[in-house]
Amino acid sequence: MKKHKSEINERFVEYFRENFFADKPEELEKFLESLTKPLPKTIRVNTTRISVEDFKARAMRNNWTLTPTNNPTVFRIDRTEIKIPLGHTLEHLLGYFYIQELSASMSVHYLAERTSENLDFRVQNSVSSFTVPPRTAHSGTHFSHESLRWDVQDNTLPYLILDMAASPGGKTTQLAEHFPTSIIVANEPTRDRMAQLVSNTERLGNDRIMITNYDGGFYSNLPETFDRILLDAPCSGEGIGFKESQTVKYWNLKNIHTIARLQTKLLDAAFRALKTGGEILYSTCTLNKIENEGVVNEILNRYPESFEVLFEKRFWPQDEGSGGFFVCKIRKNTTIEKMEDKKPRAIKTNEEVIPLTKDHERLLSKFTETVGLDVSNHSLFEFKRDILAIQKNSAAKALLQTVFPIRLGQKLGRIEEGVFTPDNRIGRDFELKKTPIYEIRSEQELDDYLRGKEIGENLGEWYFVLRYDGLNLGIESANPKNNRFTNTFPREWQRK
Repeated sequence: MKKHKSEINERFVEYFRENFFADKPEELEKFLESLTKPLPKTIRVNTTRISVEDFKARAMRNNWTLTPTNNPTVFRIDRTEIKIPLGHTLEHLLGYFYIQELSASMSVHYLAERTSENLDFRVQNSVSSFTVPPRTAHSGTHFSHESLRWDVQDNTLPYLILDMAASPGGKTTQLAEHFPTSIIVANEPTRDRMAQLVSNTERLGNDRIMITNYDGGFYSNLPETFDRILLDAPCSGEGIGFKESQTVKYWNLKNIHTIARLQTKLLDAAFRALKTGGEILYSTCTLNKIENEGVVNEILNRYPESFEVLFEKRFWPQDEGSGGFFVCKIRKNTTIEKMEDKKPRAIKTNEEVIPLTKDHERLLSKFTETVGLDVSNHSLFEFKRDILAIQKNSAAKALLQTVFPIRLGQKLGRIEEGVFTPDNRIGRDFELKKTPIYEIRSEQELDDYLRGKEIGENLGEWYFVLRYDGLNLGIESANPKNNRFTNTFPREWQRK
């Protein structure tokens, strides 16, 4: 339902009038009006699973209309025939796209670009490009260049990347797309938000993702560790006032300053955890100066020799056709002194996630040989009875000595009483060269399977990869009682 501008707090209006629109009453009116309007639905193509062009072809067959945005993997989507909700479509359940507001997708996009001296600011890649004019630096912050050009950089180096406030997982999985050989540490401080993060990373693919549940300040105890850090900070949410009327209805400066203190703590911790020469992208979905330039300037003043602002910009919803947001890209030029104001937290050795034992390695090898699964590019671990695989990365392996992950990479399966049972998802996420394909025969049979029902008949004792319309759904084996597939499709993804 559309909100009315009368729901916007007068203190909010006065703050933005004084700080941004003092002599621009018409622009202020447009800004306030933009906060009452819902935005069009947008989706991001998961390019770790499918190319943009192939996804467009599938969308056309589904009678979906995709309209490009200024992010080359994000599209506005319109569907003329809505038989089932977008979140229950096969492409969504299998992780081929993520429902994401355009502004939420931009932080990773900027982190993945590089800056170089030139006459304009530009984002370029093989799909599309757009130009944004440069803005001058605000008081207290310096820039390396008066204007910037941004080009897609070579992100094939095996970085260790921290997503510091990761749930619900959209940006985490987007990092995996932009940095195809890097390990992503997705940290979510709030335990209640962990389930959504785990579900989304598993749905979109996660053999390079490590999920942790520490408060943001924890990572200050791991100095000079990460090559890149994304801090999409908790904020007051002014830029997405169209979603939550409470944001602008009860707005007050006391709350803003409280939030800014937390953001400052997080950015300080991120800067300490960043390697010298590394980069941070600090972003919020809010627009006031206190949570944005104010936080950046506070850390700049603490570390003036090391802290360099490469680029910053505020995106106004009335201009961008998206939610409002702020981004600031930062480089660490020199190491910083050790913390003197507090004693570093003692870090326990991780003794729960361990390398795969020899006995369990033999059990797994027997299965991988049978189905034709190659995990030679992965490091193998076990947690309790779960067998886990994460792409090989020496920095991530070292990090596991001191960090306990809630989830680590891809779950291959589980060993109980000397028997290995594969996880359904490996039939979707890995090539199983020796495993026969079972082609689901109709939309009805597909719907039955996605609702948790057993399908198939007279199957025999063997594993099959289930496929429909060219998409692998998972691996299944027959129930010996009725020779039908035992349905192990993840319950949290099933159609209701």
